Amino acid sequence: TEEKVLLSNVFHAGDGNLHPNISYDSRDADEVARVVKAGERILAACIEMGGSLSGEHGIGLEKRDAMPLLFGPDDLDRFAQVRNAFNPQGLCNPDKVLPGPKTCVEFRRGVDRGRLRRRR
Repeated sequence: TEEKVLLSNVFHAGDGNLHPNISYDSRDADEVARVVKAGERILAACIEMGGSLSGEHGIGLEKRDAMPLLFGPDDLDRFAQVRNAFNPQGLCNPDKVLPGPKTCVEFRRGVDRGRLRRRR
């Protein structure tokens, strides 16, 4: 790719779900930035070609901040209203599914690196 990353793809032949896997060294800040950029480009390309952000796994931390590429502010607001109706105290999977104050920009600056590293 343009970002010079190592990409492998696993996919479902029957339903079109793609599972791109970008291998990288999380200790290399330049490589991490290129991986994030490549991931953003993959998601944008999927949407441009009529696809969506989610398959059987739904929206998680890696795709959450790309939701505005597919949904408008009114859609996202409605999603938040429904979520808040069922989860008024915000205890269920905080910061997942809907874009929130912690964005990819903060991740690139290193704010979320510890949390992301623990998930692996």
